[in-house]
Amino acid sequence: MFGNFKKSFFLKNDLEELEKYIKDFVYGFNGILRETLSNTLLAGGKRIRPALFLICAKSENYDIKRLIPAAAAIEFLHTASLIHDDIIDKSLLRRGKKTIHNIYDKDTARYVGDYLFTYAFYILNTYNDYKILREISETSQLLVFGEFDQIKTKKILDQNEETYLEKINEKTSSLFKLSCVLGGILSGSSDEDIENLRRFGQYLGIAFQINDDLIDINIKTSEEKPDKLHGNDIRQGNITLPLIYTLKNKKIKAEIKNIIGSNVLIDEEKANKIISLIYKTNAIKIATRKIYYYLNEAKKIVKKINNTERKNGLIEICNLLLNYSKKF
Repeated sequence: MFGNFKKSFFLKNDLEELEKYIKDFVYGFNGILRETLSNTLLAGGKRIRPALFLICAKSENYDIKRLIPAAAAIEFLHTASLIHDDIIDKSLLRRGKKTIHNIYDKDTARYVGDYLFTYAFYILNTYNDYKILREISETSQLLVFGEFDQIKTKKILDQNEETYLEKINEKTSSLFKLSCVLGGILSGSSDEDIENLRRFGQYLGIAFQINDDLIDINIKTSEEKPDKLHGNDIRQGNITLPLIYTLKNKKIKAEIKNIIGSNVLIDEEKANKIISLIYKTNAIKIATRKIYYYLNEAKKIVKKINNTERKNGLIEICNLLLNYSKKF
């Protein structure tokens, strides 16, 4: 999606600095820890969250050397959450490579994720700002709550959009909001600006997740995203927004219930049948419109934020996601 992302912003060189910092961090270890961190942190992530952070940190006092550790901490936190997600979801691949628990075991993967979580806290503590620690603590709690909520709602077809948004605000938007807010804090932004950055991150995070939901059931776009198998969410029993819209059709809902049955596992054949039923409705079109809605809301917030370069960067991210969503 963000193929031209690093070329589009003033921070191209800054993202290269971030990559160097992360590589130095990984290569500072030996053995299994170095191997596992290399397979995750150096596996080609888009770095959208640390990029968001750097954009939101743009000010007249912008100092990349001071900001790079915080940007890395955000990526560490994100990667840790993915490692833990993969264990729970029993995912085979992440960013086109075998997941850590498939290469080694669950305990190894869990400890690697825990280490990245704790090291992110360690880095952010060096800024000696209670606001930063409060934000990362609250975000970490939301990530855990989001995972619990997703587990307890798996395969429950009677879910509404409100329930979905609650989970997304915990699992996805929380890290987007954190990235934006930390950028605001470290740029010395006003409380009003920081709250607007928080709202921007929330709207962008929701749009990003709905986009991910659509990628999961779209064969063409799934080929562009090798970290997920086609229909992966459905096989895991996750109720995505397109599926929620599909289930409003009572006839199709009955068919989906029949396909799922009482079996614990949803295999590839069943997942494909459910996807074909989704395409018989207007669920894809409605979900795509929701992406447009949340991106437009995010753009409205940008108008209230100070600093032209910061505004331009945030609008650029919205436009990249908007252009990508037109493929559906």
